[in-house]
Amino acid sequence: MASHSAHQCQRDSWAAYYASDNVATRFDGVVDALTTEAEIAASSAPADTNLPSIDGPLLSQVTHAIQLALESVFGKGGSPGTGGCKMPAALFTVPQDGVKEQSPLYYALSAGLDFAITHKVDLSNTQWASSAAARGLLEAVRLKLMDNRQLPLVKVHFGDDIPSEKRAMLGATVQSLGGRVVDSELDATHVVDNIEVRSGDGGDDWFRTLSKQDGRVLVHWWYTPDSYDAWMPAEPPYSAEPEEATEHNGPWYVSLQWVEDSGSFNEWMSEEDYESPNAANAAGNNA
Repeated sequence: MASHSAHQCQRDSWAAYYASDNVATRFDGVVDALTTEAEIAASSAPADTNLPSIDGPLLSQVTHAIQLALESVFGKGGSPGTGGCKMPAALFTVPQDGVKEQSPLYYALSAGLDFAITHKVDLSNTQWASSAAARGLLEAVRLKLMDNRQLPLVKVHFGDDIPSEKRAMLGATVQSLGGRVVDSELDATHVVDNIEVRSGDGGDDWFRTLSKQDGRVLVHWWYTPDSYDAWMPAEPPYSAEPEEATEHNGPWYVSLQWVEDSGSFNEWMSEEDYESPNAANAAGNNA
């Protein structure tokens, strides 16, 4: 980990990422299937509807625009209203081995194209991401992902030592994000302990590197959402090799701040940033 104090380059880094030929070619495997679905949608749309020319660059651009729209509508400082929280950034990850049919990103693109065709949304640029149509398109994406069981349900159990008033406040936050509070730890995807793992802000942000491609590294800043991750040049202070991903089994054991920060950003935060010391105890008991 190393420190960094600014995130202004985050959006520019993703714009360059999605504009690259290397990323656009990863959509080639789903172009035909999505074209067929788009043609079906166009057949029942108004006669003057224009069918977009679907190719890798367009699909890459639409993926980027969906994430811009998520931040505009549901992000911190946005206007989420009753639409729930921002969908997890991981659902819109472009795999290095290419996008596959029946993957979360495939379903998101399918729903987005269908909505754009029937509602005459111009997908030739990313400007629609900040338009009135953005909320409708995102809701279509959300419903498609839910119908295909691609949106995980977060089920939270609160530790018995959390005061009842605090538990009620945290429970309301969980429900506002679309999660569910459960009585049993056995039914939970997340167990919240009465503990704090973050001590002050210190004026610096800490990050870890997640992956490396084409001379750039994907950086995640601690205590910020995954949607704030950014591609940075693989040079100091970002020259560290990516940390090895570890497999996680069972519920996450996290601090109170995981719920509080999730509510603040209107997005489920990265569990690794908030892991409770009890996580190690639980892992030992399950071994």
